[in-house]
Amino acid sequence: MPALNVERKQFAYDRIARAIAAELTNSLWRSGDPLPSEIELASHFDVTRRTVRKALALIEKQGLIVKGRGRRTLYRGRVIDWPHDMVVDLPTAARRAGFRLSTRVLRIGEIGAGIGEAHALGVPLGEPLGEICRLRLFDGKAVVQQRSMLPLDIALQIPSVELERRSLYELIRRRSGAGDLFIADEHFAPSHATEQEARLSGIEEGRPVVRVTRVVGETGRAVEYSNAILLAPYFRF
Repeated sequence: MPALNVERKQFAYDRIARAIAAELTNSLWRSGDPLPSEIELASHFDVTRRTVRKALALIEKQGLIVKGRGRRTLYRGRVIDWPHDMVVDLPTAARRAGFRLSTRVLRIGEIGAGIGEAHALGVPLGEPLGEICRLRLFDGKAVVQQRSMLPLDIALQIPSVELERRSLYELIRRRSGAGDLFIADEHFAPSHATEQEARLSGIEEGRPVVRVTRVVGETGRAVEYSNAILLAPYFRF
């Protein structure tokens, strides 16, 4: 009989941990939001506070919660809330969400503007542009593939060695003297990873991804046109 009681308790806190984790990842929580108290959770799930503590300990190991001041339990926010109204660089957003971001530069070069690039950047067809392709990794795992096209005068001001250590937007501001940057246009579409994208990211071909196209501008002109694929579980749109 005692062994059976232990199994029931384990099942209870496992079940509660899964339920709370699902609520945290599928609802409108923001990093730093406090969870209900242990007493409130125990009453809600009709279990003891000891069972709630065990459930919270499991969730804390997953990185979803932390203990804040006064021992309140806070949502850690291991997901990036995609900014729609301002330019926030990915390194800053990743750090806020508790990820360690690293960047791998795949290609840097010069291309002629195609129909899409010419339309987005407001330049003639065939206009020389700088092209930067990067792989962004969260805690060592490839999460974002990004291809950025920039006016050549801006691209030539950006040292390639800096791209693995600094935000592209920070470099655009510092090196080219660009003023305040803003999102001029942005589109999202559900999609699936192509064979090449899957190979570069180390994921299976056909995996669901989100495709994002974005134009970033400063007063008077566009400074970047980017195409990116994102692994959706890491972002909230």
